Amino acid sequence: MKEENSMSLVTLTFGAKKTNYMPSANALISSPSTRMNQKMGGLSSVTGTLLVKKACRFYSQENVFVVAEVTDGFIAENMKAYLDDREVQIIEVESKHGHNAKKGMAVGVFLSGIDETELPEGFTLQFKSA
Repeated sequence: MKEENSMSLVTLTFGAKKTNYMPSANALISSPSTRMNQKMGGLSSVTGTLLVKKACRFYSQENVFVVAEVTDGFIAENMKAYLDDREVQIIEVESKHGHNAKKGMAVGVFLSGIDETELPEGFTLQFKSA
């Protein structure tokens, strides 16, 4: 007796098992970090404002670590701010989304080009992407 393609409850519910599955361009694995980077990549000039909560320098580190809140826009690594004709650059961002953050998020950032004594609580820095 020849067996025909029979449908079971499993194949009706979950579909037939494909052995040669190739993901298409539309099948992307997405995370909050990749979605935020996509948004930032589409904009020509991204800006973000940091409100300083606490600034300190760790032993044997040349960069300043700042605990801050993003009060406007996006913050990501390699963004720059200017303070008294000096360039302040974000070296590293630590947030729940990885190496970038958006408005309302608390972040930890390593900054170069500034001293921790120049960053009192409540000080704001306006950063721009290159």
